[in-house]
Amino acid sequence: MSNINEVKEFIITRTLKAPCTLVFKMWSQAEHLKNWWGPAGSAIEVVTLDFRTNGVFHYKMKSLHDSFGIFKFRHIDEPNSITWVNSFANEKGEIIKPPFKDLDFPKEILNTVTFSEKDGVTTLTITAKPLNATENEISTFYSLTESMQQGYGGTLDQLDNYLSSITK
Repeated sequence: MSNINEVKEFIITRTLKAPCTLVFKMWSQAEHLKNWWGPAGSAIEVVTLDFRTNGVFHYKMKSLHDSFGIFKFRHIDEPNSITWVNSFANEKGEIIKPPFKDLDFPKEILNTVTFSEKDGVTTLTITAKPLNATENEISTFYSLTESMQQGYGGTLDQLDNYLSSITK
């Protein structure tokens, strides 16, 4: 296993035309998360959302191949940041091996999203890095950087579109 402090981070940033407090709500309330979280083309069913430090967000991604995911919140600093560990899960919320055929992907990813506002516009930055991962899992994670840019990019596009629809 690799020391988490030695692992570089995956980073993606997005500017959103909405105040920080509203953008933070998008991450903290089930009625909003279900409308934008996840890969483009999938629908999210919120199984559980206990938005607090040591709470969880357990969800089902409905798509061609349904799957479950879970966030375990480590730190929440409203409206500045959220830190969580995310994993693939089963229907009970138990962490499972990622369902990527022939890829040795980490079971746990440590994420932090930060929010900063200037003149009613929020800059959102997500950082992610493997947690409790083998060298091979870390290597696989970073080999998928382009795919993660596209995946997170699509998710953040959905957030941007959802924010536009509720702020009109």
